[in-house]
Amino acid sequence: MAKKPDALLLLGRGGLGSAAKNELQALLQACQQADPGLPMQLAFVDRNQPALPEALDSLCAALATADLAQLTIVIQPTMVPDEPALRRWLQKVARRWLASQPAHARPQLVFAQPLLQWDGLVPALLNHLALATAQPDVVAEEGEEGWQNDPVAWSTVPAHQRHVLWCMGPRCVAKGAAALWPRLSQAVQASAPLKQQLQLLQTSCQYPCNQGPLMIVYPDGVWYGNLDEDSLVPVLKSHIDGSEACAAHRVHTLQVLPPSSDTDH
Repeated sequence: MAKKPDALLLLGRGGLGSAAKNELQALLQACQQADPGLPMQLAFVDRNQPALPEALDSLCAALATADLAQLTIVIQPTMVPDEPALRRWLQKVARRWLASQPAHARPQLVFAQPLLQWDGLVPALLNHLALATAQPDVVAEEGEEGWQNDPVAWSTVPAHQRHVLWCMGPRCVAKGAAALWPRLSQAVQASAPLKQQLQLLQTSCQYPCNQGPLMIVYPDGVWYGNLDEDSLVPVLKSHIDGSEACAAHRVHTLQVLPPSSDTDH
């Protein structure tokens, strides 16, 4: 007979807004209400925090009075659809986290089956569909006003000069990118020159992941890596100022080719 885990870690993907985190938080709260005695924690693969290593730290801190080496933590991926390559990499992250812990504080980490591989999914889904027929249809939801067109402002190009692309892919998030994003955003909002010139954008994986957390400034085509709380804002400001203070974090500069002429053909 399978034993109950000693702790649960719900692992999901983040999003550009708060909806993804709120939904996963609601799922966590429902699980906590169903099993109040089971320690639980959220973790995010990308675009949000905490990342898997930080979540494991937090969960083990809550279990500190127990013999961690005798405990089993189940990591339940909630991502749909499943990405086997991503899951394999997440298992590497978990293994590296284990290696960083003292031998007496290494719980057993088990990845549960992805949701779409769960045997009970089909009956639950069919029951959910039956309940859905009682919900309002799209006409009732949207009403009669404003559904024909999107806002006019969505046709206006913002008056910025540069894009700052901040990687929120899985590997950069595991290295702290999600925790650094608020600091980057706040620094730009607090500086009138930066706010006027820059458009901050989160991206998925940019590569090279081993150099993360990564930031790319376009149209300059300059890539910065190995950023942390101390270097992030100075690197960005020095780039805008045109100084060389950020050279230590520069990992790549795009070589712009001159436009071809008719004689080249």
